[in-house]
Amino acid sequence: MSDLKVYQVLLEYEVPLVILAKNSRAQNYIGINYDDGENACKFYFCRISPDILKLLLSEKIDVRYVVTRGHKGKYELAELWGRVGDECKTKKVEEIAEDILPKPGMFLPGHAPASSSSKVKIVDIDGRWEVSDLKKFSDLVQDCYAFGYALLGATGAVSKREIERVFHKYPWRGGFSSVNFFRSLYKGIPGQDRAQIKSIEYASPGFVEFIVNETVADSIRDLIIDLNDDESLATATYKEIYRRLQDKGWLGQSEDDLFLHVDDKEELRELLGSACTAFGLHNYESHIIGLACEDMLASVKIVLAYYRRLKNLADYVATGKAQNVFHD
Repeated sequence: MSDLKVYQVLLEYEVPLVILAKNSRAQNYIGINYDDGENACKFYFCRISPDILKLLLSEKIDVRYVVTRGHKGKYELAELWGRVGDECKTKKVEEIAEDILPKPGMFLPGHAPASSSSKVKIVDIDGRWEVSDLKKFSDLVQDCYAFGYALLGATGAVSKREIERVFHKYPWRGGFSSVNFFRSLYKGIPGQDRAQIKSIEYASPGFVEFIVNETVADSIRDLIIDLNDDESLATATYKEIYRRLQDKGWLGQSEDDLFLHVDDKEELRELLGSACTAFGLHNYESHIIGLACEDMLASVKIVLAYYRRLKNLADYVATGKAQNVFHD
């Protein structure tokens, strides 16, 4: 038996249908209205972890999954109206009938926490899209967004430490394109700041609406426009820096493998400044150096890797299938 107090109504139609409650130890319970009772409504409850609740509110899992696979302990029954502030005592049961379980695909939109720095941005689409196109484009957007989010320092202290940990974990010797790196980097972004698809209209032309961090999206947009220009400053700068690293024999090396003089490190600092200016990262040099553990050579290579990832997205945009990336 538990003493529960309702603190949020997630779904309501004349009466609350799906609610959240806490017990005396502040543990979360989800409650489902399944029938009329003698004095109020009949609810069954199950305890859920914060991780499961977060997935539910972010529409990553449906209500049925929560109450069939995501709960802890036994089901509990109570009779109450389900309004915020209502309290009840529950009684435990071993199982509940299949016919009172939520239908598959029952999601609860509108409850994901929104970041104050997020905004709806649009990508226009055209031409014939295959399933492979959707996957490729979404992967490119996710990788570029995660990289841009990290380099622009668009996060709080806790996420900043997680992102720094990811950069410190991977070596920066050569051309870096580890799938695990980008996956880990994206996971370091707070849930409310991750790139989310709000809606898709598939037509010719059509569009995809994203909810994204505005600063990161605008930076990516500006760089993609530059990369598809015949006189791209970013491309010219990338080639110049790449050739310089190649001439010095530094491309496949880390700073630990070399003995760099003070003049070498100063040259790398200048190269980093040039790259950041050309890639829309001006004034973020110190932050990027921090991500590289004060390793100047790694700092330059991180920024070059960002260019290469954005270049892949820009090349896809150049096909005409995706256009006018992240416009208002």
